[in-house]
Parts: sequence; C-alpha cells; structure tokens
Amino acid sequence: MGDTARQVRADVADLAATIERVAADLALVEEPSGFVAALEGNGGQGDDGSE
Repeated sequence: MGDTARQVRADVADLAATIERVAADLALVEEPSGFVAALEGNGGQGDDGSE
C-alpha cells in the first residue's frame, strides 16, 4: 500500500473518531433535558404538551 493510501486511511479513521466523539457529546447534552423533563412530570413533552 502506498503512502498516499495510508494517509487517506488514517485521515478517514481520524474523521470517524471525531464524528463518534461529537455524537457522544450531543447525546450527553440532550440527555439532561429529558431527565429534567421527567423530574418536572411532563413526560418529556414540551410546555404546550407536544413532544
């Protein structure tokens, strides 16, 4: 395998790892809002009763 192909594979792996980290960060950011909604007793619905 040439150096260029190795570099492309490394870049793709780095990008995939970055996407996974961002997805995990977003999941952590979204989770507390659902938790707070459950504590407030509206079952995850918005202020107007919609989901």
